Amino acid sequence: MKQIKLVASDLDGTLLNKNKEITPRLFDALEKLDALGIYFVPSTGRPFSTVPQAIKELPFLKYVITSNGATIYDAAEQKNIIENYLTPEAVDAVIKIARELPVITEYFIAGKAYIAKTIYDDLTPFDLTESHVTYIKNSRTPVEDFWTEMKRNNTVLENINLVFKDMELRKEIWDKLKNLGLASITASTTKNIEITSLFATKAKALEKLCEVLGLERENVLAMGDGDNDMPMIQFAGIGVAMANGEEHIKQADDIIADDCNDFGAAKILEQIIEEQTKGDYK
Repeated sequence: MKQIKLVASDLDGTLLNKNKEITPRLFDALEKLDALGIYFVPSTGRPFSTVPQAIKELPFLKYVITSNGATIYDAAEQKNIIENYLTPEAVDAVIKIARELPVITEYFIAGKAYIAKTIYDDLTPFDLTESHVTYIKNSRTPVEDFWTEMKRNNTVLENINLVFKDMELRKEIWDKLKNLGLASITASTTKNIEITSLFATKAKALEKLCEVLGLERENVLAMGDGDNDMPMIQFAGIGVAMANGEEHIKQADDIIADDCNDFGAAKILEQIIEEQTKGDYK
């Protein structure tokens, strides 16, 4: 394995298990990684406000890539050091399409997620799991005049998230948004579409962070399981896909890690620690 100086990891389905936990084994590996002077950078589609508290409270946390690369948060300074917002043209085009759809639409501003109050109050039409409903209730801010507020804030949106019940409709809208060419189109699950600036992907944020830290991409390891992780897996010197990840992600990696529920991320970190402690890298 190459000498690793930074590890970037997706959260859901990668670093965290199905219970969204940092296990003692994983925490121990992260602590040892920090002792070796290796940066650990969570990289997520979530806005910062919904990053699990267990991640925010890591004593060695320095940077977090959020909203699929729209922002890079400096944990020490408690502020974003990079911000890439959707253009007003892109936001207005998405509003025109999304407001006519039977989907959940959310937008992210300054690390917080907003949802229409009418949908927040009644999520039953969308066939969500109980845990997803709880997640929305605990992490989203309901807005009365949703579309008006979304348009009014069209210069500062980090991300727009669409959640679908109808998968055929999702494919149709995915293609339509892609063809507009106004934004990056990706997903963190098989049921959503995430829309960010053309300059905002996890890879572009990681590239910028490497510039800030004076690191080369060949010394970066990136782990993920979903479509929105593909760019950073391809960018990194070593790309790791989870065994529980989407099939096309596993075609783009260098290593396939064990399932996230079988300590997959911890095992990769332990391998890095063992090899770098011995100086056993290429």
